[in-house]
Amino acid sequence: MSDVLLNHFYVTPDRATFEVAERRDFLQGFGALEKRTTVRKDTTYTGLYLYGEHTYLELLHPDSASFGAPSGIAYGVETPDGLSEVCQAIRAPRLEEVSRGDVPWFRSCRPEQLRGLAEWVMEYVPAFFRGFHPELPPSRPGIARSDALTRYAASCGKLRERAEGLFEDVVALEIALGRRDAEIWSARPVRVADADIRISLAQDGSPGSIRAAHLRLRRDAGSSVQRIGSTTLFLDGRSAVWRFQ
Repeated sequence: MSDVLLNHFYVTPDRATFEVAERRDFLQGFGALEKRTTVRKDTTYTGLYLYGEHTYLELLHPDSASFGAPSGIAYGVETPDGLSEVCQAIRAPRLEEVSRGDVPWFRSCRPEQLRGLAEWVMEYVPAFFRGFHPELPPSRPGIARSDALTRYAASCGKLRERAEGLFEDVVALEIALGRRDAEIWSARPVRVADADIRISLAQDGSPGSIRAAHLRLRRDAGSSVQRIGSTTLFLDGRSAVWRFQ
């Protein structure tokens, strides 16, 4: 059994929800929130990104590429060349390197894809930190997720928001899958070591999807419900649940 970590997840909301999330004052104060258009050699996409300490979440613009599915999960490794072991374990057909513009970004491989849910395993490459705003913190990055998130937040001027906002990390995901896909997911020889992935069966043959994300907060936020377009964010003490469906 190989261990992986949760890097981030994405969901693709409807246009109205994306626009509400972009301008909602509550989310602007929730943490380091950035609207970013990413230009890669293979694709270009726009999303809203909420950066935590070790993980982040992405609302993908509905006009952007969906990476093969409306929602998805990126797993990570933080041991140099740890990706090779995981790719071998899941019998990934190939390993690829992704660049951000002309700057190498990460290496990745994909397990057998499930209907409605994109998944990949990624490992940051040191060249990324040398080529993407090397003047910004951290000063001596490795390949840890926290190093990348610090650089992301610094590049958009949101280090203070990341340190002082409520959002700390994604700790669990609720995912609905078809019966066969749920069996495939459960049989994989990998374990998500730092997040709880809760699988349920999708009803009526509908494709898989991320239904909700459980978040850890930096401090007690009290109890409240925030409607963000068609989604709902429930706050309860030092935890929150963002329901997308």
